[in-house]
Amino acid sequence: MFKRLRFLIILIPLCLSLTITGCSLQDLLGKNKNKTSSKTSEDETIIAVSLNENDPNKLLITKGIDDLAKKEDVTVKYIKSGSEAESVLEDAKVLIYQGGDEGTLQKSQAQEIPILALTQLPSGVKPEGIIIPDQEKVGELMAQTLVGKVTEGQIVILQGDPNESGSQELLSGNKAILSKYPKISLHTISSPKGSESVARTSLVDFLQKNPDNVQAILAHNESLAAQASEVLKQNQLDKKISLIGGQANVPSLDRMAKGTQTGDVDTSPYLQGANAYQWAQKIINKEPLEIEDSLTSEQGEIPAKIVAVKAVTPANLAVIQKSYAKTLQSAEQEQKKKDESSKEESKETGGEEAKDKEQADAKKENGQSGDKQSEVPPGVERVTERIKTETTRDYLDANGKVMGTEKTVNEQTKTVPPEMLKQQAGQAKEDSKGQEEEGKDKKEEKK
Repeated sequence: MFKRLRFLIILIPLCLSLTITGCSLQDLLGKNKNKTSSKTSEDETIIAVSLNENDPNKLLITKGIDDLAKKEDVTVKYIKSGSEAESVLEDAKVLIYQGGDEGTLQKSQAQEIPILALTQLPSGVKPEGIIIPDQEKVGELMAQTLVGKVTEGQIVILQGDPNESGSQELLSGNKAILSKYPKISLHTISSPKGSESVARTSLVDFLQKNPDNVQAILAHNESLAAQASEVLKQNQLDKKISLIGGQANVPSLDRMAKGTQTGDVDTSPYLQGANAYQWAQKIINKEPLEIEDSLTSEQGEIPAKIVAVKAVTPANLAVIQKSYAKTLQSAEQEQKKKDESSKEESKETGGEEAKDKEQADAKKENGQSGDKQSEVPPGVERVTERIKTETTRDYLDANGKVMGTEKTVNEQTKTVPPEMLKQQAGQAKEDSKGQEEEGKDKKEEKK
């Protein structure tokens, strides 16, 4: 008796407590779970990245970013087209921008997402900082490689877009070294954005007018170096005129190994990506940037992280070539895994959506069927159902030949109370509603 009384004394306050606070097992297990997953989503760090699709070292930059992001469990989302920008930027804490759709910059500004520039300053916006290779040093190293072979004659400089960040610094680096050699004369061919083919045409024209005077070509980027290499080969000048690049990559290093290019400059693309990630994290965490230098833009001084560069020579070519090839191979494998994973997720999502639609259509059809069954006219006292079944029986011999056929028809009539039909229709609606709620719960869990 006392034990029972003691049990009731403990149980009653507990029930009251649960009733007053409005708690239930569903609240304790379900709602709290949703709050936790929501909190996890809010705490997730997402970095958006928009790269220049024409950069020959794009995958190496990507690997530099991804390798550090994996260690810190940070999500990196790459914007491959302007249409993707809005969805990728939705939860991003910072945008690393090297190139791509310029509309991405405006969307980022509209959402007050800080921008970190990579290799060149974007126009019309003021980034928090920029990661850029030492362009003046690149120009100096190109010229130093040249004067090791040529000290007189005409030198063609393929500058690229003179308005790009670092382009003038690179040209200054060339001239700082070559100006010390009075017997060298310079001819600069620039090609503003969108007119790259002009550089090729101008080079062909200049070589035809000066067939014996041109001693070397300095190409500031891989696009120009590749075009120059083709022109020299087509005119059988690749053994006579030295070609020196300013943006080492796997194809240019292959040209060096084959003897069709004299030198190049390693701009450390992997480190560019790694440094971009580190500065992006500092911007997210509102930490001061390690300002080593700055670049002047239309919007004022921009803090800059200058990435060290080095000359590629016959002495170190094998080591650098192996490093680039190995890193690129690893980056391509990781990119392939990402693409396959993305396709699989897309396939699963599409399959689940189709399945959900099919189930929804089935539920809708069942619901409509149930509604029709429940439409009992007022004043009905009795409902009859006629069930007709037809059976066909075939008589076969040992070879399976039909020897005879017999058909029987059976018809039954039964009475169903109207209340039973209404009850069945109500139950069907409840089942359909329960299945819909179950489907919603599954979708929320996936999110």
